[in-house]
Amino acid sequence: MGRLSGKAGQVSATGFWKFSLFFTLGVAWCDNISGQPSGSKTADSNRFSSRIQTYTVNRNVSEFPTNEDFSTPEAAYANLNRTWAAEGPGAFRKLSASRLAKQIPPSPPKPLSAKATHELLNSEVLEVCVYSNSYAGVIANVPSARGTLIDLRCFEQEAGRWMNTGQDLFNDPASARAKFLKIVAYREAERASSERPRVTHPEEKLRPFVEFLRTESAEPRGFILEALARHRLVILGEVHHRPRYWAFDASLVRSSGFPKAAAVIYLELPSNDQALVNQFLEATDYDPQPVVEMLRDNLWMGWPDQPMLDFFKTVWEVNHSLPESQRLRIVLVDMARPWKEIKARGDWRRYDVDRNQFMAEKVVRDLREHEADPRHALFIVGYMHALVNLTHPGGDPVKSAGWHLRETLGATNVFAVFAHSPVMSNMGEVKGRLAMGLFETAFAAMTNRPMAFPLDHGPFGQQVFDASLDLLTTDTYRQAFQAYLYLGPLENEVFSSLIPDFYTDEFVQELDRRHRIMFGRGLVEAYGFPKLDSQSFIVWMSHTWGQPRWDWAASRLGPLNAWQLGSGWERKSIAAKLKDWTSDTNAIKQAAARLFDAIQKVDYASPGDWRQFPAPDVDYRVYSDYPGWQRWICQHFRTNPIVAVEIGEPSCQPNGHPAVTYKETLKNGANLEGVLPMDWDPRGQRWFGTEGLDWHLHEDNEKETR
Repeated sequence: MGRLSGKAGQVSATGFWKFSLFFTLGVAWCDNISGQPSGSKTADSNRFSSRIQTYTVNRNVSEFPTNEDFSTPEAAYANLNRTWAAEGPGAFRKLSASRLAKQIPPSPPKPLSAKATHELLNSEVLEVCVYSNSYAGVIANVPSARGTLIDLRCFEQEAGRWMNTGQDLFNDPASARAKFLKIVAYREAERASSERPRVTHPEEKLRPFVEFLRTESAEPRGFILEALARHRLVILGEVHHRPRYWAFDASLVRSSGFPKAAAVIYLELPSNDQALVNQFLEATDYDPQPVVEMLRDNLWMGWPDQPMLDFFKTVWEVNHSLPESQRLRIVLVDMARPWKEIKARGDWRRYDVDRNQFMAEKVVRDLREHEADPRHALFIVGYMHALVNLTHPGGDPVKSAGWHLRETLGATNVFAVFAHSPVMSNMGEVKGRLAMGLFETAFAAMTNRPMAFPLDHGPFGQQVFDASLDLLTTDTYRQAFQAYLYLGPLENEVFSSLIPDFYTDEFVQELDRRHRIMFGRGLVEAYGFPKLDSQSFIVWMSHTWGQPRWDWAASRLGPLNAWQLGSGWERKSIAAKLKDWTSDTNAIKQAAARLFDAIQKVDYASPGDWRQFPAPDVDYRVYSDYPGWQRWICQHFRTNPIVAVEIGEPSCQPNGHPAVTYKETLKNGANLEGVLPMDWDPRGQRWFGTEGLDWHLHEDNEKETR
């Protein structure tokens, strides 16, 4: 959706133009830069201005020829306005770039109102900005009764035609030009991120990374303690629920130098429960219940992280070995989540704030209130909150908590540390390794020993920050963080275990209430629990909590050497394997056999998470509905299991992929027969079956004989 907030020359649209923006910007995601104010001029966007050709037009749409002309951006603009007026929104399906057109539902032609038609046909094309002869912005003056209304509509070249990609509205042409520069910056960042060159001499590429680690890396605890001694605030950017890293945090607190360097630990937890944490720390005897009660307030489902609770225990134990003047404080700085006061969704919205700004302000306020204590502070927070100086394409800052803290406290007083992770989104989606495995290749050369090292110099800090799927940037790790923390390979990490007795029957009833407030449905309806009780909820949570991180497995992250192949390494790997599959027939048959064997060994009564079905190390791709495939297998083979499987020799399909025939003999004497196509998984470096066992989708078409 367009950001029609009126900021920096941008205007709020109403009526016809509001509808037009909803329709076009709703699909033109690449030109709709979320959260970025339009019209601001930055050095990053200005560096593209020399590659933009701008020329004046000063012609009304009605003055252009009426033929369908897409040969120039201004002609395409006139053609779009004219067709839009005559046919209505359905016209965008044929006038937009193909990647957008396929998202637009077809609709019958319906002419617009006389007023809307007048505005479209009498819009004056003022000028055109063209970038690299492939992308253009048409700036036009719309004859609006409410005053100056500047339309910026963007186009891109597609098969020699200029096709629509979206629009925005402004108060003045200068703001429209600035927005076009910002769009160009984003498109260049997208291009750069998808065009990593093949490395022809990998040993030479890797050597400076390994040499840097040999000379600059340090034992992690000593490194962080030294940073705490030198900086007012050290931020540890984390990925949540990692026992290995919480164990490191606990060992850091147990170090004799920690209470000498630090007075307070800030945590990304609900600030409304600070009194519970104070009660816990002040207790003579260890009692985790106040912390558990606080953790139950975090998010709708609570935060049942046992390693985090162990960290709280460590702080309590350390405090009881220290004189009162040296004891540590724990301060909760995240947004309030007082669930007892939230009775409706509207109540929740009162506490829904800019969490980055909120956390930063809480930290600064507490530091100032305790400035008499000369010791420094540690802030443990998700790494996307910890960024200190990263920018969006176009130069606008990423206003994380780290950025706010750096702005307020000063650059030299804030030291942010990035904890090694995969490339992932805020919601946990994982897509490969940092720098396509280059970092981990260097760590492996150092026997994967735990280490910390600076980013302000050396090759690691020079790499483009690529840890987040939610953030596009051309900035480097050096701009995001001052240091890097590595504690071991991702592949053998587990998700935090659940706190015992965290979920009681009574608390699950409360979670059902919260879920209804937030999502409109209860837990049984939403997740198919057999019963609304603690046991059902614990079983559901235990699919991931306390389990190996299946999406961090080597087969999901991909090989360490992907960086050597460059962009499109997966496609290149698949093409090479399919081209020469006839030399791999034994591996193909073995992969098919592993799939059938895994299906036979499934616990049909408790099959577990469908994402790891039929086994964590065995893959199969359905056409659609993985959970339905899992249910079909469990329902049918529980009472009539497979007793024998025959697999034929691989043969070539019309699409060039290999396939095997199969014949399953069931307990009742029936047979299931079919063809199982095989494909190559470049991340797991193995063959896998695809769609040939989709019995849940076409049961009647499967050949079953006696």
